[in-house]
Amino acid sequence: MISNPLNGIQKGVADVIERLIPEGDDFGWDGNNVYHSTHKRRYARTLDILFDGSVPVEGAKLLEIATSSVLPVAIYDMGVDVDITVTHFDLAQKKSGTYTASYADKSYDLPSYFVDLETQKLPAKDNTFDIVLCCEVLEHLDVDPMFMLAELNRDLKPGGRLILTTPNITSSRGLWKMLRGIEPYFFMQYHKDGSPYRHNYEYSHGGLSTLLAAAGFEGDIWTEDSFENPVLEDLNLLEAAGFKINKELLGDNLFASVHKKSNIVDRYPSPIYV
Repeated sequence: MISNPLNGIQKGVADVIERLIPEGDDFGWDGNNVYHSTHKRRYARTLDILFDGSVPVEGAKLLEIATSSVLPVAIYDMGVDVDITVTHFDLAQKKSGTYTASYADKSYDLPSYFVDLETQKLPAKDNTFDIVLCCEVLEHLDVDPMFMLAELNRDLKPGGRLILTTPNITSSRGLWKMLRGIEPYFFMQYHKDGSPYRHNYEYSHGGLSTLLAAAGFEGDIWTEDSFENPVLEDLNLLEAAGFKINKELLGDNLFASVHKKSNIVDRYPSPIYV
């Protein structure tokens, strides 16, 4: 886990994340799960970006894709008046309904879309939302990620904001693994119980930039270390040997804060599709 996960986070965000995910505690999906503690920095940075003042959040219509419940609970815990809709992958439900976002001691009943993000359109009108959060979802898609991004483009208002996060396969830790003959992935392991919930495609800065530009988005895409401290020993050796390395692209988490510039530009961008 990364050291000092709330370092540099604006106070209002830091306070609510520390309350929801206190040090040494976790309200994961089972007694052994430390997912939320591991993602504490990522949750905090996502909210930090959301409330950076570049786009009004108060009064906005916000859509969170594949909610983990933490972000809606945190936003409402901060006292922000925002209209939040979420999506969930329980396909046994009707396409439109209500999902109870619960975390720690808080619960909120939210409008929800129960859809397969790669094959089913969201039951929302065009240009509905001001902001979309799509956090740690993209890497799980295994058939057609551009289908989802095309839907997010359609659902966002012109100029609407998309905040997206996904692991960076070309992180310093990934490089460290490859130089030792180890797969660089974060979470590609198969489950003994047959669960399909694993990463199917992990992106680099270049790959994510290509995908978002093809989907009609423009803005900032960067990397940060959100999950673990960076591993710099090999980078220092490579630089000493004369290799030029852009360390700004080696954080373990990719962040995108982009806006809807146009409709879809390229439905099947290369080299993501063949």
